[in-house]
Amino acid sequence: MSSSLSIHLLHNSLRLHDNPPLYEISTSAAAESMIPLYIITSKSPFSQSDEVNKVNKSRANFCLESLEDFDNSLKAISPTQRLICLQSKDYDTSSPDPDVEYAETLKSFLSQFPDTTDVTIYYERDTSGPILRRWRMVLDEVVAPKDNVSVKLFETNNLHPLDNYLAKSKGNPPNSYGSFCKIFNSLSSPAPCLPTVATLPPPPKLIKGSYDIPKLDDLENVDQTTGGKGGFKGGETEALKRLELTVVKNCDWAATFEKPKTSPNSLNPSTTLLSPYVKHGCISPRLFYHKLSEAYEKSTKPNSSPPVSLHGQLLWREYNYLHGYATPNFDKMIGNPSARQIQWDDDPALLKAWKDAETGFPFIDAIMTQLKETGWIHHLARHMVACFLTRGDLYLSWEEGAKVFEERLVDADWSINNFNWQWLSCTAHFYQYFRCYSPIAFGKKTDPNGDYIRKWIPALAKMPKKYIYEPWEAPLAVQQAASCIVGKDYPNRIVENHTTTSKNNMSRIAESYKLHKEAAAAAAAAAAAA
Repeated sequence: MSSSLSIHLLHNSLRLHDNPPLYEISTSAAAESMIPLYIITSKSPFSQSDEVNKVNKSRANFCLESLEDFDNSLKAISPTQRLICLQSKDYDTSSPDPDVEYAETLKSFLSQFPDTTDVTIYYERDTSGPILRRWRMVLDEVVAPKDNVSVKLFETNNLHPLDNYLAKSKGNPPNSYGSFCKIFNSLSSPAPCLPTVATLPPPPKLIKGSYDIPKLDDLENVDQTTGGKGGFKGGETEALKRLELTVVKNCDWAATFEKPKTSPNSLNPSTTLLSPYVKHGCISPRLFYHKLSEAYEKSTKPNSSPPVSLHGQLLWREYNYLHGYATPNFDKMIGNPSARQIQWDDDPALLKAWKDAETGFPFIDAIMTQLKETGWIHHLARHMVACFLTRGDLYLSWEEGAKVFEERLVDADWSINNFNWQWLSCTAHFYQYFRCYSPIAFGKKTDPNGDYIRKWIPALAKMPKKYIYEPWEAPLAVQQAASCIVGKDYPNRIVENHTTTSKNNMSRIAESYKLHKEAAAAAAAAAAAA
């Protein structure tokens, strides 16, 4: 006798509200039983990049808390239900490839069900390159060989399906944010949110196994030495609280928000702090968008507009996602048609100093310390350290910086992360390389006293305001009085002179641009002659 089983293979939509696959299962008369399923690849838990195997404690803990919260929500609406969490280490997954590891785990789990069970996998479509490759592996290795297994794909992670944008731009992502906004505005308003799921079919009988959500210490390949001090609690419950606090109950603030006016070095964050929840699917982008629309209507003050408004930030996310989806090799320079080919330096010692917050530039080191300890930094702080690593001072590849952010940011998002590193390094999307962030002057604009530096670099806590951004300028007697001798208690600079170095790097970028233009012209001529 045949039976039917619906499996919600979860990736990012860890929520009951506005969850298309879960809602369809909950309202389908044909769904006899269902399993909410999440798979953790033990060799690279919660990583979304082929290049990064270890994320830090902040990222891993946020994901685990989000899974726990989703599990509790499932049990609240259906006492017999629970989140089934698989760790690939518990299955016969000998491959070093995490995509194969993921597919083999799913295949092994499904083997307990007889061929008379019609299995439908409900999957939330993720458009990032690495996850798309993983999904193709699932289709080839798990779905294709089985006549009784079928798939339903759902768009859960964007305001509109990304193909809708491409249909309006002749198959290629627009070259500017302004052009993208015109496309967005030509479409209808994002669809209303689906009702919150209130009931679910029962689970099937499963063979005995370990299906519990693991604890942080149970996970392999998590960097336990960094992170863990951030104030982010994962999960839909916390996401909805933050949305209520920052948008629903604070309409004027949300309606007048302008991102450039927020501070990269304020002691208390000056943004919504909703990015980790949007990234991990604890909150629906559509819910965020529509709640903002309501706040704009309720506010008595003139509304801000894209690109600086909160709506503008969601559109920026869509724009980044579109480029990540439509651009081959998006996380690389070589083979990426959008990227200008720049001969970056290769200096592991400089990269390590930047990553470990030992550059000798207090503002840079404070930012990197906050990132290392909490898993979050302000977007302008990300701009500062990205520019410093690449075209500003160290002239190292943006790909190396993107890997570090992928390891350490709670809200690291494959498309946004790679897009912004390309932007800040002037590799793609932004080409005004002569506009360079100063590691000294930029922080002074919003924190002249250096309180942010004092918080994150205790060695400089007593340094006078005059020298807090340039402690190497302090006379020895001043350093002694501040209990901070440069070169002993705080590192020497790894770049002797920012102004001279950045000007030299501008010349190097200009030469790379010239060579890129010449190569493009030669390729076009060859194509025309063919």
